Amino acid sequence: MRLFALAALVAVAAAPASAQSLGEIAAREKARREKEAGKRPAAKVITEDELRGRRTAGTVSQPAAYEVAATASSEQAGGTAAPAANPAGGPAAPPQKTEDELRAEQQAQWRQKLLDAQANVASLRTRQEQIQAELNDTRSIYGPNRASLVGHLEKTKTALAQAEQTVANLEEEGRRNRYR
Repeated sequence: MRLFALAALVAVAAAPASAQSLGEIAAREKARREKEAGKRPAAKVITEDELRGRRTAGTVSQPAAYEVAATASSEQAGGTAAPAANPAGGPAAPPQKTEDELRAEQQAQWRQKLLDAQANVASLRTRQEQIQAELNDTRSIYGPNRASLVGHLEKTKTALAQAEQTVANLEEEGRRNRYR
């Protein structure tokens, strides 16, 4: 029994000491964080309006050279600044695109051309199948518009062959330029 009483007494005495040390630790941690926050520069918050209103050259990760200079000068002056002017006195020339950006644009244009050509082939094939189905209909074997259907079928076949050749040429261009 004495042992139990002694253990209870030690536990009751130790409780305020541990709570006090935890409070001290929390206070020291808070002070440390405030001290570190004073050393770090304030984070720049980019809003949706700034992203939508972006009308300058360059990319988000690599802004244009004159854009960086304008941003730096506006932050130092505390206001907004216009894009830097070139030494001749006129507005700054837009920056040249990098090889990667030019290649990406060319690849995007090529892909769009290829998609358009493939869509054209698909629509011409569908049209050819429709015309052929009408010609295969036994009810209109001797109909008055059979000759015009045959003419449309021949024109569609010719256009389809040209469209397929265009797709083949675009695919070859993609292989040569290593777009795939």
